[in-house]
Amino acid sequence: DVADRVILTIGTKKGVFVAESAKPRRRFELRGPFGAGVPVYATLIDARGTPRVYASSCNPFFGMKVLRSTDLGKTFKETKSAPAFPKDDGRALANIWSLEPGGGKKDLLCGTEPAALFRSADAGDSWEMVEGISNHEHARQWHPGNGGLCMHTILRDGKRMHLGISTGGHYMSEDG
Repeated sequence: DVADRVILTIGTKKGVFVAESAKPRRRFELRGPFGAGVPVYATLIDARGTPRVYASSCNPFFGMKVLRSTDLGKTFKETKSAPAFPKDDGRALANIWSLEPGGGKKDLLCGTEPAALFRSADAGDSWEMVEGISNHEHARQWHPGNGGLCMHTILRDGKRMHLGISTGGHYMSEDG
């Protein structure tokens, strides 16, 4: 039973690892790396409905991917697509820094570098850029800091959303 287990996801420069243990946590079984050899900056264990595990896969040569597991991290497959800026936007995705559950059962939110927010309504198979923050009037004034220009934090509480952007500051939405 999943409720009797502890599952941890660990993003590393070598891929994503999954550690699993019984509740007493005396011993963990380690699986991985998945997406071997490709840095993982964000992971998400989504326990809504059928549990899913997500991991970013940030390959500077072959592009950004989102990995999904429907068996609690025993295996991972790429979603059908990954977040991407529109072709005429001028920005190119460098990393996926945050993954969070959205409002619906299969909704996901994704914070990226350069700083932008993407939303998926189908468990990560398709993505759309959230214009309100991604093209905010301040967006072209944000500049990279030591860690880059990224949306590293997404916190949701109902329709209220807090977003943390490296060197861009804190932004809040009251309408989702």
